[in-house]
Amino acid sequence: MTGGFEEWSTARTPALLALASALVEDERRADAAVTRALGRISRAWDRIAYADPDLEARRLVVRACSAPRRAATVLRALENRSDAEIAEILGCSESAARRHVERGLAEADQGRATDASSVRDELVARAGSAPTQLLTRPPETHAPAGPPRRRGGWLAALAVLALVGGVAYIAHASQSPAGVISYPKVDAPDSWRHESYDGVQLQVPDTWGWGASPVRSAIFSGRRHLGSCGTDQAAVLSPTDDSTYISSLTGFVGRPAVVSERCMTFGSDGTLPTGDAVWFDSPFAVGVKAVAGNVAETRAVGGQHVTVFAPHSSLRRQILGTVEQTGDVDANGCPTHAVVRPVAGTADAEPDSLSVCVYSQDTGVSTLLFSARFSSHHAREYVAHVAAGSSTAATDCSTPNGRWVTLGLHGDGDTRWDVVNLACDRIEMAGRSAAVLTPATVQDWALGGVTAYVSAPRGGPALDDHFRAPSG
Repeated sequence: MTGGFEEWSTARTPALLALASALVEDERRADAAVTRALGRISRAWDRIAYADPDLEARRLVVRACSAPRRAATVLRALENRSDAEIAEILGCSESAARRHVERGLAEADQGRATDASSVRDELVARAGSAPTQLLTRPPETHAPAGPPRRRGGWLAALAVLALVGGVAYIAHASQSPAGVISYPKVDAPDSWRHESYDGVQLQVPDTWGWGASPVRSAIFSGRRHLGSCGTDQAAVLSPTDDSTYISSLTGFVGRPAVVSERCMTFGSDGTLPTGDAVWFDSPFAVGVKAVAGNVAETRAVGGQHVTVFAPHSSLRRQILGTVEQTGDVDANGCPTHAVVRPVAGTADAEPDSLSVCVYSQDTGVSTLLFSARFSSHHAREYVAHVAAGSSTAATDCSTPNGRWVTLGLHGDGDTRWDVVNLACDRIEMAGRSAAVLTPATVQDWALGGVTAYVSAPRGGPALDDHFRAPSG
């Protein structure tokens, strides 16, 4: 048994107990079902941890406690599960799951007209607390005042449930805030690419595009001053995506950025992805939550929350299993601390790759907003093009600010850094040489996600073909 199982079980036991007690009126039967489920999962943790322990636990609890119709009704009314998720838990088709829900709601309350929300009130009263609330609320820093509600002992001392597989939860329960899961590190497919933001990185399918996550600004109303400027879908397609246009089904990686003129207060309709997506620096609390016909799962790493939107838990867990802190340099070769001055290097002749690092001061401090790494072909073409357009004349460029790009040429164990100062349309190199931004000097690095987060420079309409300027 591993520490990962202990942390997972501590975080998920309240939700499993709430589910079981909603399925049956016998508290001892509910406790026993959860105990048996945790015991089976603990013995097979090394295998289940890399699949979907939440799904397996719910399957075991449902099978032990209830018939499919009752289970489907509880999963819809209490946990707001979709037809697809209910079908996955029950092991049936989506149409069968839908019939179970419809008939279960119709039979609820002894045949009187009702809906999922009214049934949910009854179930919450029985369960003591809705599992979606347990999983998404921020951890409490102190015990709430007043007498405990029914079944409050579950939340106050999870250790009294059982000793599963010979491991006591008493010592560990006090260390793990509600909703925190230990995600096993996974190996992503070779085709997946690295994405990073502000010291945190992960991997996603190479077909995903790029977009935004909610931004914080005093211009937006509300306590958290959150706004949405293109957070519901991609702004730029991946070069490996053969689609002819961007749709709500296009997967994308979002960062706190303005990528659309359509800005609104976060929380309004049209601010949540309906397809697959990742949000860096997400406003969601840690846990799992059904949103806008989708499912959002969030974990905390490196001082920020990362949310993956996807209806299929396997994809969410695979991406979240790749999330990690970057250290001083991310997987694309970009330093997390901003590079603002050019640095000479020995990689000019035969560079083996080209790092493209976009830095931003939108949050008030210099942050690595986006990074990418291109092949040796792009690196060598860039060296040739920028050399042809460079001069040694002094420039009047000040230190870059706002947003700028730093280009790293790697080779022979060394890196040359050029700085793209967008404020004066120059690529600055060591030795006070510089090259004007032209189609030739940008075509080898102004690709893919770079164009989602970098405004088109002022160097004339010809550059617009190489940038998709963020608006707003």
